[in-house]
Amino acid sequence: MLFDALGKLKHQIIISSVLMMILGLFLLIIPEQYDGILVHLLGYAALLLGGVMVWDFIGGSRKLKDYILFIAALLLMLLGIYVLTAGDNTLVVLSVFFGILLIVDGVHSAVHAWMYARRAGKKWWWLLLILCMLLIGAGIIILNNPWWDTTHSFVKVIGGTVLFASAVGIVRLILVWPLRNV
Repeated sequence: MLFDALGKLKHQIIISSVLMMILGLFLLIIPEQYDGILVHLLGYAALLLGGVMVWDFIGGSRKLKDYILFIAALLLMLLGIYVLTAGDNTLVVLSVFFGILLIVDGVHSAVHAWMYARRAGKKWWWLLLILCMLLIGAGIIILNNPWWDTTHSFVKVIGGTVLFASAVGIVRLILVWPLRNV
């Protein structure tokens, strides 16, 4: 039963990484005239995901993790509302959101590299650590938003970083799975 659950988790991680790669490629090749629609879709997606997370909180147990996810869901819904109602300040909010998201993902992957891949005796654990540092650096750069002031250039940057983050996720899966010698 445990191995079935771990197998499902592995398949879920692979599918989500492939979907994120497709999303990153889509963001890289999308024409400029569809950027406004894409930003509105992002707002609706944030509202929908936040609503689903709130619904899960209502039907779920009341543990600390659930309360943290509930607060994250409320913040996500506020982000969606802001993206849909704000005009010119949308890029600032989206850069803060994606920057923080990349930093958190980089730290999460770095913890996996240090705690699991290194302990498992994987030869390439340091490569994952370097990729995680690059991911954190990309998050800091996006957080500062120094070079792009148009929606189209920002969409291209987000597409590239989503593609890179999904590749780091696949490398993390390869190096951490299965855990041996722990």
